[in-house]
Amino acid sequence: MLLLMINTARAHAQRLGEGPLVLRVPSSARLAAMANAGIASSDGDAFLYNPGMLSVARGMAASVQRYGSNGTAGAIGNVTTSGSLTLGVGAQFVDWRAPANTSYANAVRYAPARLSDSGAVAASSSAFTLGIGRTIKGYRIGVNIKYVEDRFGAAHDGAVAFDVGAMLSVGAGTLAFTAQNLGAGLRLGGSDGPLPRRVGIGYGTGLLSMFEHWDLGAQMQLTLENNWFVRPAGGVEFGYVPIEGVSLVMRAGLRLPRERDESLVTGGLGIVFDRISVDYAAEPFRGGRPVSHRVGVRLR
Repeated sequence: MLLLMINTARAHAQRLGEGPLVLRVPSSARLAAMANAGIASSDGDAFLYNPGMLSVARGMAASVQRYGSNGTAGAIGNVTTSGSLTLGVGAQFVDWRAPANTSYANAVRYAPARLSDSGAVAASSSAFTLGIGRTIKGYRIGVNIKYVEDRFGAAHDGAVAFDVGAMLSVGAGTLAFTAQNLGAGLRLGGSDGPLPRRVGIGYGTGLLSMFEHWDLGAQMQLTLENNWFVRPAGGVEFGYVPIEGVSLVMRAGLRLPRERDESLVTGGLGIVFDRISVDYAAEPFRGGRPVSHRVGVRLR
């Protein structure tokens, strides 16, 4: 009986071919280096993680990621203000090739780790997001509406999904809440792809001055995902400031893996020149698969 209960728990913890795949890969090079913990971030692509952060997010961020020689992912987000509203516009994509004679559900079940595997079936996943944020009676809230689509061989399907979020300042950082990917899922080639729904809470800070020439920042979050999987994740970043306006940043992240080939740790580097940041993230995978690399630029 005990073995049956353990096996049942493991089965419920496994991801069931959720789609679109683009909603499960990182959307930021900086955050990918910190275990993709972005619920309380404030970069130009922060609303892709939580529309509640629109009220404090500014600027533009773009990044691209390679999974071996077979898969490519990318994202761009831009935040502007219009009167009392803050608007965010973003796009995300993933292109890869899946093995032949594989269903859509099986192809995305253990992704993104397997995006580096070679295959014969052309596949892609994309999302286009419009976010609106506003402060109402002291509460900063936001909503995303997005169109998401997966293509798998000759089959394709799309859907409309929603995110909601809120944030408030607590101490030196931000406490944020979000519910993401609300809506109906996809169906391709006879396989269902439920949206990767999640609710989460996060706390984060930007780089704060700790000692002369040294800054420290952190991002942490706890999410509840499909099949009642509880997933903690977080990361830290250390900045060295040799001269005013220039910072060299080291980042590291730790997360609870959900896919069997997903790594426990992530890492990366960054260089900040006043309002321009260049970021790099390394996301290792198990099972002999190559390390995935992501690079990005942020403008504030």
